[in-house]
Amino acid sequence: MVEQAAEDYAKIIQSADLEKEINPLCNNIDDMLARLDEFETVLASVRAESNGIMANHVCSILSFSANFDELRQRIDKLDTFVAAVNENLNEVEKSVDVAEQELNVTDYSIKGLLLKPLKARLSTAETSSATPKTNLIDGEFQAVPIFKADEYFGTRAEEANISDSI
Repeated sequence: MVEQAAEDYAKIIQSADLEKEINPLCNNIDDMLARLDEFETVLASVRAESNGIMANHVCSILSFSANFDELRQRIDKLDTFVAAVNENLNEVEKSVDVAEQELNVTDYSIKGLLLKPLKARLSTAETSSATPKTNLIDGEFQAVPIFKADEYFGTRAEEANISDSI
């Protein structure tokens, strides 16, 4: 029985063509090694290129570092300007609210804007004991003081001098 099994295994091994079965595996391994080599070459090229780009950008960033302080100052000035405009806008809105209260404007249609203040002036029956807020000083409207752009950005003459020097 052992001899029979040995003969059967011998026939199987002899009938198997190792060259035919191993060659495709070897070809696949060779192809994979070639692709791996190509990938390694591409990777080395990308690394070299990225190092060159980094060196260029780092140099340009370092050369721009002197301007970063000026840029930061300009951004801070712009931030201050935006805060001032916001503050001024809030004051103007308060002034408009006071004017609307003085004129009893609650209807924002054309008819309401034109007729309501006239009716409010004609009918002075409603008087309150508390003094209402008003935008009038000595009977004359006083506008809310607002920012001057020159305080934040400089004058046009300064800008012209700067652009001439560049």
